[in-house]
Amino acid sequence: MIITDTFMLRKMARALREGGDLYNLNDIAEMLKAGTAQGHVVGDTWAITQVHQFPAKKSVNILVVVGNMQDSIKLEAKITEWAKEIGADRITAVGRDGWWKHRTPGWDKVGVLYAKEI
Repeated sequence: MIITDTFMLRKMARALREGGDLYNLNDIAEMLKAGTAQGHVVGDTWAITQVHQFPAKKSVNILVVVGNMQDSIKLEAKITEWAKEIGADRITAVGRDGWWKHRTPGWDKVGVLYAKEI
């Protein structure tokens, strides 16, 4: 997969850094190529997801979203429909506190993610 939009690549690289450097752009490209991650696009907004099968539930985790708020709300609806189609029971995401005020109905805070560099 070749991504040529350098503006979006810079935004994605920044979001990955701010998310704790758990992934880099090459990781995302390889995961998309291998099918272990999925890319979703609406307008100028891009999300990367992963599907996790747990013993009791199938969950779609939104790893990262870059773009604008209006398109991200449309993108959430698109991801929700796709998640239902693949039999998922839940969608999860980690985001900044500022995103909470923009959430769509149905989202609950189910915990707090703590991180410690060692």
